[in-house]
Amino acid sequence: MPRFPMLVAGFVLMLGACAEPKSGPEVPVPLKPPPASPPAVERAESADAGAPPKVDAGVVVDPSRLKEARALVPAPLLYGQLQPVVGTWVEYELRAKKGSVRARVAVVGESQREDGAMLYQLELDHETTPRMLVVVWVVGGERPFVERLAVSAPPHAPLSIPVDLYADQQELRGTLTQEQETQVREGSFAGRARQRTYAREEGLAVVVTTTPRVPLFGVESVRDPETTWVAKQAGTGAKPSLDMVPIQIPRLSEP
Repeated sequence: MPRFPMLVAGFVLMLGACAEPKSGPEVPVPLKPPPASPPAVERAESADAGAPPKVDAGVVVDPSRLKEARALVPAPLLYGQLQPVVGTWVEYELRAKKGSVRARVAVVGESQREDGAMLYQLELDHETTPRMLVVVWVVGGERPFVERLAVSAPPHAPLSIPVDLYADQQELRGTLTQEQETQVREGSFAGRARQRTYAREEGLAVVVTTTPRVPLFGVESVRDPETTWVAKQAGTGAKPSLDMVPIQIPRLSEP
């Protein structure tokens, strides 16, 4: 069973130092998303060393690495259900203790792999200075699989790492403890919704509100002790923003 690579801890620390908001107090940009890869989805595959991972393989995340692993799967993808439509975007407000930023999540490309599975390129464009662009490559299907991600934050060179985690990885989500009907009372996605509460390690709670009115993931909000994601608006016409092939870190061979 492949294990979450140890190098991710350092990679996540690098991400945390990459960006700050355009105005107002410094904000630690939540790292539910990650790094960036080539502009074309298919290039993410060809640039990787070795064959694509076996998506049906078991994936184990060491308990000591849960926080780092969770940072590499965008919260709406982790707690939602991917419904990819190329060109569609959703803008989220990311709130933390020191401030907030906007992040636009979009599906900007797709390609079919040799095994017939669809590979989607998702971009998370953060409204920060310098601008931080996070790109995630996800294998579609009943259980979407995060294959690779990359981050571009000038003046640093873009960097891409393999991830190989299911988007709904249970140990990353936590244990579902409560589910009920709720109401989104204002905003573009107001109306009836579903609220789920998950318990993470150390008893930390995450409250997720979902509604089919929000495209791509169906996630209206994710609220955890550190960060809140709230969907503000959605639209179409998104295009790839990554304009540089990132440095690719290959997969580590199994011992």
